[in-house]
Amino acid sequence: MKSEQTKKLIKSGAIWFFILFELVFFSIAGEYFALSDKAFMDADNMLLLLKQSAPIGIIAVGMTLIMVNGNIDLSVGAIFAIAGIVLLDSMAWPIFADMGDGVIPVAWALALLTGALLGAINGLIVWKTGVDAFIVTLGSMLGYRGLVFMFNGENPTSNLNWTL
Repeated sequence: MKSEQTKKLIKSGAIWFFILFELVFFSIAGEYFALSDKAFMDADNMLLLLKQSAPIGIIAVGMTLIMVNGNIDLSVGAIFAIAGIVLLDSMAWPIFADMGDGVIPVAWALALLTGALLGAINGLIVWKTGVDAFIVTLGSMLGYRGLVFMFNGENPTSNLNWTL
């Protein structure tokens, strides 16, 4: 019993050491960049960094919830790509042609609905079949990537509305 507690303490100590090491390392690196390049710590640059990292942060929160439950979702990137295509391409659909900038909330709702629907399909397959989430999401990732290539013809999406 004593050796189990010792192993647990060593393991948790190693984890805390790693976290502390990361904190110190990135603090020193951040201070170095702040002092060496004044434009790095500029308010505009910080806002730009926050804007660019927001989608990844939102995905990371969702993935954290999935991983806390003991599963993993490999298809999240492909679902994100499909939702992006729905967001950008739906603004060019003829049924929304007369809406002007009012189409933006509708396009966002369609993109969110697409992501939720595809994620629910994955969850339903895992739940009903009992197949491991790793296998289901690996297969659906390939299928969803195929849909992305099919919809876009392997070209970048160009229907950009810059008011986004």
